[in-house]
Amino acid sequence: MAQTKLSKNTIKFRCFWKTTTIYEVLKGRQWLETESELDWDFFWSNVGWMYEFFDHIHLADHQRFNHFRNYYELTRKDFLIKNLKRMKKILEKEDKLEEAANYNFFLQTYALPAEYGLFVEEFKKTPGVWIMKPVGKARGRGIFLFTRLNQISEWKKDHRWKSENPQVENYIVQKYIESPYLIGGKKFDLRIYVLVLSYAPLKAYLYRSGFARFTNAHFSMKKEDIANKLVHDSFLVRFETAAYFI
Repeated sequence: MAQTKLSKNTIKFRCFWKTTTIYEVLKGRQWLETESELDWDFFWSNVGWMYEFFDHIHLADHQRFNHFRNYYELTRKDFLIKNLKRMKKILEKEDKLEEAANYNFFLQTYALPAEYGLFVEEFKKTPGVWIMKPVGKARGRGIFLFTRLNQISEWKKDHRWKSENPQVENYIVQKYIESPYLIGGKKFDLRIYVLVLSYAPLKAYLYRSGFARFTNAHFSMKKEDIANKLVHDSFLVRFETAAYFI
């Protein structure tokens, strides 16, 4: 992890969370724990530390911590789609059409409330099932499907929807995939772990092991099943039904 000329037993680390597997791994390496603000080789920090200190301190060449500046440009759903669209447009303007075509993998997506008008126009052209996702939440929280605009109107009212209201929660809305890949008739997702050491140049390591999570119920696009999370949400699956792969 930390790149240093010190011996393994003298590497100094900090860990913000003391009850995690990361902390146990660092201790298991027999590295030396420290509470010093700056005298460390590796620091598993929280996001708050990065915001408070990163722009105001100088890190030595051997010091490492577990965040990239502006990482949310890729991890927040609305920022991710913004950057994917931007990259595709840049490549198209440079006449790199073949490379730009590699960015056709994401669905038609709109950020709400900013692009609500554009979304409504597209919805009227291609009605059907659409999906709403909070931009900054994980584990399936706040996600729901809908088929009519009046369902969005009710949601907007409940959430005090006004574009100028700073309290409104931002969402992305996408056309729902109505014929997804299935295993045994059930939806699934893959959890694959990647360690990214740098973006420029891109240097990443893919962990060999991962696992798949399955929905509890068989997939169905019947009207009565649209709101059934057991059909559409793999996060609700019981842990013992997850399938590990190597």
